[in-house]
Amino acid sequence: MEKRCLIILPKTDPEGYPKGHFNRVYQYIVVPACRFAGFTPSRADDPIASDTSMDILKNIVEYEVVLCDLSSNFPLSLYGFAIRQGLNLPAALMHDTKSRIAMELKAMGAVEYDESLRIDTVQNEIEALSKVLTQTFDNRPERNSLLNRLEIGTPPPAEAPSQTVDVPEAHLPVISPIPDDVGEPMLKLEELNALQSGDEVFHINYGKGKIKVVSKMAKDKVARIEFDSGSKLLVLIPSGIFRKIKGK
Repeated sequence: MEKRCLIILPKTDPEGYPKGHFNRVYQYIVVPACRFAGFTPSRADDPIASDTSMDILKNIVEYEVVLCDLSSNFPLSLYGFAIRQGLNLPAALMHDTKSRIAMELKAMGAVEYDESLRIDTVQNEIEALSKVLTQTFDNRPERNSLLNRLEIGTPPPAEAPSQTVDVPEAHLPVISPIPDDVGEPMLKLEELNALQSGDEVFHINYGKGKIKVVSKMAKDKVARIEFDSGSKLLVLIPSGIFRKIKGK
């Protein structure tokens, strides 16, 4: 069964944000996080999915999970979150570091991201958001809370599933010292594009790993890499995160 995630975030650029900022948030953080968690992402303001305000409301209620970006206190995100909460439907939250939100979001498992969208922080934020989306869906209640309160239908379970979400640390520790056989120069774009199954690389957070699969996702390349700590699906972008292993 297809799992869909509806994303609510600003369509235009609020005051204080550069042109196209939230389009980049969607492409660089939200889409990879949804894909990694096994969801098909769809923007609430996409005219293909939502032609009218009634379509948006219908999607807010019917989608398996709704992700609300509360940055800049965007009204539709607050509205969508309120609807999902009122109907006891799974909803995940995110917001940038510059926004002052009039709610206590940490206890709700909200993911905070750096609005600068720096490449050395984006990957960690993708992983954090992916984990929150997975847990939000897995911990969804079995019954609608409003129906429970009205005692409509069959009685609810004696113990409702916990909705507590464990949020990983926003930034992983940098491995230090870097092993002697790891080169200092970062992998350039052409070198990243040449990576294939069987190649060995070094990741600044996870250490040495061997590439299992390389595939295309939208405009980016992603790789399944087997590290000592386990398998990771990572976006391949030119940065200091990936390094060369000498002789490889």
